[in-house]
Amino acid sequence: MSVSVSRDERPGEDFGLEIFVAFQSIYRKYWKPAAEELGLRCFLVPTGFGKDKLEQALRELGLMREWTNRNVTGKDRDEILMRIEVLEKGLPEAFDREDTILYVG
Repeated sequence: MSVSVSRDERPGEDFGLEIFVAFQSIYRKYWKPAAEELGLRCFLVPTGFGKDKLEQALRELGLMREWTNRNVTGKDRDEILMRIEVLEKGLPEAFDREDTILYVG
């Protein structure tokens, strides 16, 4: 199982948007403790957020990056940092409409 950010399928699309966050084991070991320690809200499972929370989500990813650099080493650190970069690029692009809701789960 894994955790991802997803958006409902749009008319004319073959599938909805999905941005991988982490495997469940990595999420439980790092993302969840970081979210609890830092007070992150956008990346707690399950949750959803609209475009009005995009800046907050990007800020939280920056905090997650800092936390990861302090608390994680090796391959896990590299994987988390890479996923953060993908999310920072993908989240703004995911809000193709004002009423878009992204789901984390």
